[in-house]
Amino acid sequence: MQPFQCPVCGNTVEASALFQCKDYSVSGEIFEICICRECLFAVTCPQPDSEEIGKYYQSEDYVSHSETTKGIVNKLYRVVRRKNTMDKLALVNRFSAHHGDLLDVGCGTGYFLSVCRQDGWRVDGVELSDLARSKAEKRTEQVLFSSTDALEVTGKRFDIITLWHVFEHLYDINASFVQLKRLLKPDGTLILALPNFTGADAGHYKEFWAAYDVPRHLSHFSPKAVSLLAGKHGMKIDSVVPMKFDAFYVSMLSEGLQGKGKIAALLNGFRQGFLSNYKAGKDGNYSSLIYILKL
Repeated sequence: MQPFQCPVCGNTVEASALFQCKDYSVSGEIFEICICRECLFAVTCPQPDSEEIGKYYQSEDYVSHSETTKGIVNKLYRVVRRKNTMDKLALVNRFSAHHGDLLDVGCGTGYFLSVCRQDGWRVDGVELSDLARSKAEKRTEQVLFSSTDALEVTGKRFDIITLWHVFEHLYDINASFVQLKRLLKPDGTLILALPNFTGADAGHYKEFWAAYDVPRHLSHFSPKAVSLLAGKHGMKIDSVVPMKFDAFYVSMLSEGLQGKGKIAALLNGFRQGFLSNYKAGKDGNYSSLIYILKL
C-alpha cells in the first residue's frame, strides 16, 4: 500500500493498516482498514472503482436495498425499523420550524421517505440502485433521482437533507460535502448518521466488526473526523444524537461473522450491545451517531 493524503486533515498517511477485514456479504475478498491517526479517519484499501462497486451490493443480506426477512437478525431489524423511522421523523421535525422540503440521499427502498411524506413533508430521494429506487418509487408514488448530480440540475433546495448510514459509501467525501451544502437552503440542516469505529463494540470485535462492511463502506468516521470535516466546509455540529439500537444490531451481526450460531449470536450480541451502550453513556462514543450540522 502506498501513502495517501487524508481527505479530512490533509495529513500524509504512511503505508500501515489497523487490520484486514473480509467481505462476508458478497465476494469473500480481503481489504485493509487504514487510519489517519491525526484525525481518526480511516479508509478501506483498496477501493473498488465506481464502475464495479455495484456488484458488491448484490446480496439479500444488504438490508437497506432489499425487503428480506431471512434470518433472525433481519427479522429483528424489520421489527425495530418502524420505531427507528418514527424516531428519525421526530428528530427531523425537531430541527425544522415547518414541514418544508426534505431530501433523503441513499433512500434505499423509500421507507423513511414515505413516512415523512405522510407527515406532510415535500420529499425527494436519491438512490443509485435501480432495484431499490424502483421499490422506493412505488412506495412513495413519485419519481426519484438516480444521483445528486441529476437532482442538482433541477435547482431544488432543501430545508433538511438526511443521509442515514450513506455518507460512508461515497467516494469523494469533500466533493460530496460541498454538493450537499449547495443543496441546502441558507437556514437548512444536514443530518448524517454514521458508524463510529472508535466505539466500544468496534474495539471489541476489531476486524469482525460488521459496520466496517468492506468494501461498501469506503470511509470510516470518528466524532473528531466529522467535526474537522464539517469545519473545513464552513459548517458546525449543532448536536449529536446516539443510535442506541445499532450497538445491538451490529454486535449480533459481528457475532455471526465469527461463526457463532444463531442463538449464541443473538445472546452474545445483546450482551455486547448493552455493554457498548453502557460505556458510551459515560463518554458519548456510541456505536452509531447522528450528527446535526448547520451553516
